[in-house]
Amino acid sequence: MRIIALANQKGGCAKTTTATNLAAALAAADKRVLLVDNDPQGHATLAFGFRERDFSLSTYDLYLTSDILVEDAFLEAGDNLQLVPAGVELSAVEQALAREEDKELRLRNKLRRSAMPFDYVLIDCPPAVGLLTFNALLAAGEVMIPVDPSYYGLQAVRKMRETLTLLRERRGHDAIPHILMADFDTRPRFVRSLMAELEELYEGDLMDTIIHHTVRFKEAAGAGVPLLHYDAESRGAVDFRLLARELLAEEQDVSVTAVDRWATLLHGPRTTEGGLAFEADFPRAKTVRITGSFCDWSAQGIPLERREDGIWSCRLQLDRGDHEYRYIVDGAWLPDPHNEATAPNEFGGANSVCVVP
Repeated sequence: MRIIALANQKGGCAKTTTATNLAAALAAADKRVLLVDNDPQGHATLAFGFRERDFSLSTYDLYLTSDILVEDAFLEAGDNLQLVPAGVELSAVEQALAREEDKELRLRNKLRRSAMPFDYVLIDCPPAVGLLTFNALLAAGEVMIPVDPSYYGLQAVRKMRETLTLLRERRGHDAIPHILMADFDTRPRFVRSLMAELEELYEGDLMDTIIHHTVRFKEAAGAGVPLLHYDAESRGAVDFRLLARELLAEEQDVSVTAVDRWATLLHGPRTTEGGLAFEADFPRAKTVRITGSFCDWSAQGIPLERREDGIWSCRLQLDRGDHEYRYIVDGAWLPDPHNEATAPNEFGGANSVCVVP
């Protein structure tokens, strides 16, 4: 299962248009899709013709009601497609959780606890980098960043990349970025120049597919259906089928965070016959090492090897007792994101803790 957040702090960049039409295109490709409307504006909900009177449970309940799971809250939005709707009450979540611990992990933890028989989960985010967006980013293994044809859009991509770097350095969460040129009229010279700049700056992250500008998107939204259902042969519908095909083609190559792997990674190191097994999910890392009290906090650390499934792992023979440790990911010292056991360190942060029985 691939979990993709649709995020950009800039408004008007076709984020919701991308979320709803990509969800429909993936569903049409016979993939089981869940779309989570994580924006208080509820535009993804409106795009499928639902109004607040049409539902009693929403994304708001996933954040604030402990016994409400995804399967309790979603609506049938089409064949192979379910939608967790949102309304204006979602804007109250940030204040309600202001004093709560791990408030940025509410959505991720709820997904872990829910029945998730999906191939794709798409999370449509608000046009701001606040608590709702951070929840989506920490729940996702990939982030799609739609960018509109403007230099403000180019600046927003840079800011979004900085946010992903911050999450990696401070939370040990490494999400794969996909930059998408959306709502592009490719004829003006200014737009072609902007496209060349995006290709130069983000060659490795830029999607091949371009979503071209068409008024059909607005017409479909007004009708409360995805463009694939409104005008299946329009240029925009063709673009989203191509985008879905591009994502599907990546499935054998991309290494992503999935709910079914969270269960095995959640509790950190485990005892095996070959020693204490350390496993970590850093899909974009070039090198991962481990250091700790067992090696006098060596700056060189002990290298982990990357397996075929993208997980970094090693086994260490350690003495009985408690040991504190950290990972060194491309030079950045990080606690183990899969181990909740920690101890404060002298630098005001926390080290991860493992116990050898």
